[in-house]
Amino acid sequence: MQIVRPKMTRTTYQALKRYIMREREKKKQEQEQDKEQERLKKERELKKKKEQEDSLSLEQTKEQIFELEEKLKSLKQEKHELFQQLKKVLNQESEMKQKAQVKEQKYD
Repeated sequence: MQIVRPKMTRTTYQALKRYIMREREKKKQEQEQDKEQERLKKERELKKKKEQEDSLSLEQTKEQIFELEEKLKSLKQEKHELFQQLKKVLNQESEMKQKAQVKEQKYD
């Protein structure tokens, strides 16, 4: 059994062709829009990730600065203490020399 369908008229054929072409164009535009939205989404994700990394880097840098400042304070304190010890030793040495000179003068 064979079904025979009537031939399309030229205007019907042209209308069907335009419809198919419009549908293809719509699908193509939708795909392009989807690709563009996907690209924008990826860009936003990358930007957000970079900002988070930068934020972490900033926090890490602040922490390092704080630690280095603490170390600097302790080193300055140590320098001060060592300088005080040096002054005491030099003072004691000076006193010993003076005492030695006084003893020499007494014996002379």
